[in-house]
Amino acid sequence: MKIKLSATSIAKIRKSTKTFILYRLSEQDYKIIDFVLTDNLSRFRNQYNNKFRLVTDIKKSIKKSTIIL
Repeated sequence: MKIKLSATSIAKIRKSTKTFILYRLSEQDYKIIDFVLTDNLSRFRNQYNNKFRLVTDIKKSIKKSTIIL
C-alpha cells in the first residue's frame, strides 16, 4: 500500500532521531492524517490502534520514494 505524505511530514521524519512512528490513515485516500514520533511505544500504542513502524525503515523507503506501511 502506497501512502501519501506531505513535504513537511517527510522533513520531520527524515530529521527525527526517534525510534518509532505511530500513525492513523484516512479511509479513502491512503493518506497519513496523524502521526507521532516517539521512543516510548507503550505510551501511544492504544491511541493509534497498534499501527506503528520503525523510523529507520520509513527513512529507507523515503530515499526510494516509495512508502509502504
